[in-house]
Amino acid sequence: MLNFFGHEKQWQLLQKSVKSGKLSHAYLFSGKSQLAKREVAKEFIGLLSCQSKSFENKPCQQCQSCQEMKKGCHPDLLWLEAKEETGESEIGSIRNLANWLHLKPGLGKHRLAVVNQIQSFSLPAQSALLKTLEEPKGEAILILISDYPEFLLDTIISRVQEIKFHCLSDKRIIDFLLSKNVDPKLAKRISCLSLGKPLKALSLLDSGQMKSEEKRIMAFKRMLKKDLVFSFKEIEKTVEEKETLLSGLETWLNVLRIIFLERIGVIKEDIMDREEQIALPNLKNLMISLEKANYLLMKTNANKRLILENSILELY
Repeated sequence: MLNFFGHEKQWQLLQKSVKSGKLSHAYLFSGKSQLAKREVAKEFIGLLSCQSKSFENKPCQQCQSCQEMKKGCHPDLLWLEAKEETGESEIGSIRNLANWLHLKPGLGKHRLAVVNQIQSFSLPAQSALLKTLEEPKGEAILILISDYPEFLLDTIISRVQEIKFHCLSDKRIIDFLLSKNVDPKLAKRISCLSLGKPLKALSLLDSGQMKSEEKRIMAFKRMLKKDLVFSFKEIEKTVEEKETLLSGLETWLNVLRIIFLERIGVIKEDIMDREEQIALPNLKNLMISLEKANYLLMKTNANKRLILENSILELY
């Protein structure tokens, strides 16, 4: 665990709600990926389920409840991940979740459920969840985790207590890495590439991960320098890498953000080549277009290659 680095206020709020007994029936942990929302949710669950009589010792890691959590077989916890399947199976999962929450807890005081990446569920599935949110029963607590809360139904957001997680400043990421005895030069480079995400910063400490990230950056910068034919070929390769498509797109956007900030003087150091051959309006339009592409890739079945090719045309 990251010792809640950067999320101390969120953790203190959750602790206070448990200690005072003023708990919400449903929470939404919202914010971009790799901000440790999932990790904080696990710690919160441990706090809620621990049987220790001393609040300061929770989670104690010694009681039966904590031991079952460690084994991953706690009878009062249900963890639901977003699935690729759509239609009835997805709605069925939500309905089963609702029925499960209505059962009495076996070990602790609460029946606990987590739905990770709730925004990936279809609108009918989200609608099916509304009844559970509108009619909470007993001591059940539901935790929703979302990287893109803007894709959720407004009626869901209005019925939960939202805990927002934010990206950290470059300085905080550098301080975090220096506390782990990372070389200052490497810490500075990682802070630029991590987008303020502590988990991404940690992953880039792995030489293999860092090498892959730098490779993606160099490939994209070649696209910015080459002609349209070259760019289309690179896009074809990118689309074939389905598992890393969205993370690759995030890297592209980060490169453009750094170049743009360097060009307008916000960033004084030369972190990336300034790409002076690209007009600033074109650079800005490409960023806007890739943001739209990110949305389309997540929420529609549109042709991925055509979406990215349409975006790169903003350079010409």
